[in-house]
Amino acid sequence: MTNPSLDHSRYQAIFHCLEAASRFVAPVQSPVPTLRNLRDIIPSLPTVNKVSDGPPATAQQTLELIRAASNLLSHLNESSSANPLGWETMVGITRILEDLAAQLGSTVRKEKADLVSGLYVIIDPRVTGGREPLAIAQASVRGGARMLQLRDKLRDKGESLRLAFELQKLCADSGVSLIVNDHVDIAAIIGSTGVHVGQSDIPVDQARQVLSPGQVLGRSNRDIEQLVESEQMGADHVAFGAVFNTNTTGKNLGRAPRGVKQLRIAKDSAQTPLVAIGGINANNIASVVEAGADAICLTAAVASAPEPEAAAANLVKIIEEAGGRI
Repeated sequence: MTNPSLDHSRYQAIFHCLEAASRFVAPVQSPVPTLRNLRDIIPSLPTVNKVSDGPPATAQQTLELIRAASNLLSHLNESSSANPLGWETMVGITRILEDLAAQLGSTVRKEKADLVSGLYVIIDPRVTGGREPLAIAQASVRGGARMLQLRDKLRDKGESLRLAFELQKLCADSGVSLIVNDHVDIAAIIGSTGVHVGQSDIPVDQARQVLSPGQVLGRSNRDIEQLVESEQMGADHVAFGAVFNTNTTGKNLGRAPRGVKQLRIAKDSAQTPLVAIGGINANNIASVVEAGADAICLTAAVASAPEPEAAAANLVKIIEEAGGRI
């Protein structure tokens, strides 16, 4: 049974979202071509009383308007007398909104590139020195970490999800970015900054189908060819390593570390922010920063330290003194 009053309210909200989004001025370096299609279709739509709000100031705000309009449109009853849109118009608007979401998502992710910086601590329940993973995360943030990654390979998904929600709240309250390793579904559910996948994990294009358009995706790489391929696939940032010997993940056993020289080459090759990973600690982190890494990712140097907060703070200090962004 249709509800004309509800459908009328939905259409009003849809029109307001579309009209406001159409007034967004995209940055020159990140054009959004489909905005022209949206502007062209607005005059053909039945108008409603306009609101006095100004245009959205950012791509993120515009993306939120587009997603709200898409959700409302999907619930609008096309046969309702209160729906002034015909089927063809609804299909046309839906296609425009899908294209806009993809284009705006790309812009939002580019704007988040600056978030890939400083100390990047992996929170792994297997590497805590007998402490709770959340306690390691809290100490890392207090010590100045700018990024956290939840890497939970062995526990049940329900346990991982509970920890993920706690970490997301911590990061949201602290202005820190949370990246979820491998579990794209968890990243989508909690609304983390993004996800990180390995060479043998879910492909980039399939991960994009699960993530929201504005969530970033990082990918692991061991050599320059893989790095270039990851960027061609659409990765928003790339990790390179292991730079030094490490046994934390068990993935690099029997493989020679890449070293600082290769890291410099990777930085010169990368078109996206570069994360250095693998065997990094207080004794060698300065050389990693000097090689050009945008963010320095590590686990044991903080999580296994007797005083994780102090260890994180010391690493941040070394990063800063070596000329890195913190």
